[in-house]
Amino acid sequence: MTFCVEGLRGTGPEGTVRHIGDYEKLEDAVAAAKRVVDKFLFQEYARGTSPDVIFSVYQNLGEFPYIFRNDDKTMNVHEFNHLQYAMAECAKLSAHKKKV
Repeated sequence: MTFCVEGLRGTGPEGTVRHIGDYEKLEDAVAAAKRVVDKFLFQEYARGTSPDVIFSVYQNLGEFPYIFRNDDKTMNVHEFNHLQYAMAECAKLSAHKKKV
């Protein structure tokens, strides 16, 4: 069994899906999904935007990574939630910003 990571950007007819990669281990798939979120958050943070705004922008414009098992059930793997991860990372940015 492999784990497939797909990125969803936008909704409805304007939405796009990007194949991010296939991974033998769930941990590797989760790491790839986290990199997608981290890249977006880092780019927004680098512009000096507050963490609350970054999360809001992520919800509206970010690419949402999903992990699927590549077997006869082909279902979304629930071990990774991109919104929960993004929210936690934004909180870390906020804590970091207060220290600087």
